[in-house]
Amino acid sequence: MERLLVIWCPELTEEQEDGRGSRAFTEVVETASGFSPAVEVVRPGVCALATRGPARYFGGEERLARQLADALADALAGAPAGAPGGEGPVQIGIADGLFAAMLAARAATAGPVIVAAGASAAFLAHWPVDVLERPELADLLHRLGIRTLGGFAALPARHVLARLGADGTACHAVARADAGELDGLRAPRRTQPGRPVDHGAARQPGFWGTAAAAEVRADAAAARAEGLLHPESVVVGRLQGGRGPAERARLVPWAGRWLEPARIGPEPWPGRIPSPAPVVVFDRPLPAVLVDEGGAVVAVSAGGVLSTTPARLSVSGGPWTATTAWAGPWPADERWWSGRRRRKARMQVVTETGAAYLLVRERGGWWVEGAYD
Repeated sequence: MERLLVIWCPELTEEQEDGRGSRAFTEVVETASGFSPAVEVVRPGVCALATRGPARYFGGEERLARQLADALADALAGAPAGAPGGEGPVQIGIADGLFAAMLAARAATAGPVIVAAGASAAFLAHWPVDVLERPELADLLHRLGIRTLGGFAALPARHVLARLGADGTACHAVARADAGELDGLRAPRRTQPGRPVDHGAARQPGFWGTAAAAEVRADAAAARAEGLLHPESVVVGRLQGGRGPAERARLVPWAGRWLEPARIGPEPWPGRIPSPAPVVVFDRPLPAVLVDEGGAVVAVSAGGVLSTTPARLSVSGGPWTATTAWAGPWPADERWWSGRRRRKARMQVVTETGAAYLLVRERGGWWVEGAYD
């Protein structure tokens, strides 16, 4: 059975509206591709690679896992844990077959988990039958008093086939570590109906005029990209309501763009920054320090008032630059009804070099969210 290394990103298994999860997971896949050219995306937030070649090159599976974990930590280190833009942990597991390797990754909360070759059955034995993701089968096994994969694996194969059919037999083989794969582990490649592309027109753009020709060429290029990649990998921007610039951007699949109009939402948005919008919006906000003349950090009160007058700014640990103008702050109280309440305040700052930034104060620190031209 093939040895596989699985990278599990718990906080990236569900896409955020602004596409941040997809962009962060793309960095994970690209970093892993530096260790093996055959990285496979299993499902959102989960990718896998065969260990045979890379383990030989890096001096063993343990060294491969450790070096890959360090590389992934560096790739995602732009936003510290808990900061705006932080993407959470990345977990690595190695085992025989995809099923066991995925569970090893899920268990790797304190560092990579490596299941020795041939030891997958013992590793799987203590996991609950619910990890098979077969609710009806799990319910039946629970009623029979069987709650772990080890208990399921102990059943005679002929009885499983007679009672549970082909799918139950496939699950039984995985529980016994006789098979390493199970239907449903990999996300299906979905296809989405898009507008048909007239490739003949795309070959003769001048016939339709400049603007129409550009649209036809764009449609043709997007259709080819969708054929090579997952349909949802080709996206287009949409404007929606929000307070910060990153919140107002929404990425939707190209094929379904006609069904996703702009969603500006009802006005007003309390705490929304005024125009103009920043020219550059950072995928991960940059850490910054804003102080007054005496070196005291500028804070924002609960009522949205600055504690002192801004005088100097340092971005990403860089040199101090005097501030010449500022506007705001614009406080925002988000998700006040839930346990994930977030309080923040934004302000615009211009420095003596002519650089202008959009800063956000959150969780006791300042962050550069965007830059103006």
